Amino acid sequence: MPYSITLRSRIDATITGWYDGSKWSTDHKRRRLFGNKHEAKSTREELRSLCPRNAKVIDLEREQVDDDSARIRKGFTGFD
Repeated sequence: MPYSITLRSRIDATITGWYDGSKWSTDHKRRRLFGNKHEAKSTREELRSLCPRNAKVIDLEREQVDDDSARIRKGFTGFD
């Protein structure tokens, strides 16, 4: 199961951005998908330490991937 790292709104907890591997993006199609949960957690913790003010709103999300094109995107290998 792939994972992504999200940035949520402080007001209503909706997703406002996705981590794309180097920066935050508002385009969900650019999000980096992690095939390994431990790698995703490690990256999330690093982002939280770099942005302590936003640490509480940086989350790890489990992604639903149904089509083959999504499996080819950045970082997703399909193996846990």
